[in-house]
Amino acid sequence: MQPDSTTPNPPHLRNRSRATWHRKASKPVSFWMLTLIAASLIHWALPNYRWVLIHMFTLGIITNSIVLWSQHFTEKFLHQPLPESARPWQLRRIAILNLGIIITLAGQLLHTSVTYYWYLTAIGAVIVSVSLAIHAAYLALQYRNSRKTGTAHRYGASVISFICSAAFLSIGTIVGVVLARELASPLKENLLLSHLVLNILGFIGCAAIGALMLLFPAVWRTQAHYERPGLTFSLLVTGTLTAAIGAGLGYSHMSAAGLAIYIVGLLIPAGSWARCVQTVLTDPRDRITFAAASVLCAPLWLIGSLIVLTYRTATATHSAAITLPTMTFLVGFAAQLLIGVMSYLLPTTIGGGPNATRTGLTVYDRAGLFRSTLLNVGLAAWLYTDNSWLRVVLSILAMGSLAVFVVLSPLAVRAQLGVIRKNREPLSPATAPKLNQITAGLATLALVIAAFGGLVPTPSTPVTTGGTGKTTTVDVSMMNMSFSPNVLEIPVGNQLVVNLRNDDDQAHDLAFDNGVTSGRINPGAQTEITVGVITTNMAGWCTIAGHRIQGMELHILVTGAETETTTNPAVQHKPTKPVNNGSDDSLAPVTTR
Repeated sequence: MQPDSTTPNPPHLRNRSRATWHRKASKPVSFWMLTLIAASLIHWALPNYRWVLIHMFTLGIITNSIVLWSQHFTEKFLHQPLPESARPWQLRRIAILNLGIIITLAGQLLHTSVTYYWYLTAIGAVIVSVSLAIHAAYLALQYRNSRKTGTAHRYGASVISFICSAAFLSIGTIVGVVLARELASPLKENLLLSHLVLNILGFIGCAAIGALMLLFPAVWRTQAHYERPGLTFSLLVTGTLTAAIGAGLGYSHMSAAGLAIYIVGLLIPAGSWARCVQTVLTDPRDRITFAAASVLCAPLWLIGSLIVLTYRTATATHSAAITLPTMTFLVGFAAQLLIGVMSYLLPTTIGGGPNATRTGLTVYDRAGLFRSTLLNVGLAAWLYTDNSWLRVVLSILAMGSLAVFVVLSPLAVRAQLGVIRKNREPLSPATAPKLNQITAGLATLALVIAAFGGLVPTPSTPVTTGGTGKTTTVDVSMMNMSFSPNVLEIPVGNQLVVNLRNDDDQAHDLAFDNGVTSGRINPGAQTEITVGVITTNMAGWCTIAGHRIQGMELHILVTGAETETTTNPAVQHKPTKPVNNGSDDSLAPVTTR
């Protein structure tokens, strides 16, 4: 395989070619952003919506962004811009990549409609995998040529991180193909953790850290040393491989060791970034922006999530007991970093001089610290509370602060081009950070949380005295948006205890009319609920937004006085619809004592 070309264009033609290529290559990112927003609004109508939304973001938005900007930075870091003749082939490769993404998503959207859905998913994933492998190969060829021609720069280590990043996704998508099949536990949980490690830490993490080692001081408008990049990326790659292999083989301690190695690798550049922040805080001026806050908070979410995941992996008795911090990885780290970096890169790429660039940056920073507060504090509250409707509102505030980027982009481009064409005056820089926006963000979140009764509402205490003095214990499973059994016939006056297990692939809970609630239960987890003495009919339901309307209800029906013989209790439960969980619901354990 040969590189796209070896003879660059003259500078003025090169800049025009690069701008045209950027504009065309970034169109898929804009398309997937708009598609994700539209899909989020109708997610309840989408089959397998959680999987679809996550992969619409990771494959559609993140993958296209990394492919685009890793090529951009490779040329910049190696001082080896490609000629205009190379751009059409790059655009064709991006088109093929997006064809694979569309086929992959279509397979999962059709999984309830057609029997061959897995083959669609597999074909699409293979196209994505091959596309990223080819992308990695081209970056590697550019790096090799730069060493031959003597243009290789000391930032070449970041280019190596881009190469490793693309290779990790190429492997991670194949693991995803296997996961799309129905797998038994614990293989499913093992591969799921391996898939997350390869794609989040390997693909997104390596690319992000490789870029941030130079972008962080640029966004904060200060200087920093490019410290020990070789050691940093060696630890990141070693940690990713160790954690992914350990997870796939079911060796939790090996996986935890790999995650710990990865954390050590992150701490090396984090020290340099902390010094950048310290320098700016002594004279902040207009340097504390949404972009600056994003590139600071995103690595903190990554490190915090990794510490939690490392602990869970090291202490878990089996892989099914490991709860993956998916939302913190995707929203706190990946989405925040992407929007923050693009808010800086797009104006600087358009250029046009200091006044024009500053105007574009200023438009992207509208309500910047307010949005950053809603995002980071709102996300923390969203993850902490069990109140379903509060979680919905907090998620809208947090995600909305990112989605505003779609609205600001055309405004920023129009304003910046207006300055370049001398159709308008440039915007003046701020003289101090707008810290009042942080106060406004905290006040907004406080009002929202207070309106829902706080983050942790006071639980109701069940009535456990009186009645017959006997206890009825029922095993209830949650799966496929239903409870099984979903009708419980309980003798009047008996105390009811429910052993509740989540056999689904998403979180659920159970609340009763008397105020007793289970709290949120993650996939594979179980809990015991003391409902109290049953004297009247009551209902129970999943409080997570949208789940009750999809059928997650159960009913407690009171029966007459219990007979004296307790070895044959008059306790029955009759599921109103079958649940395909591999067992006969009529044999589910129900005991009275």
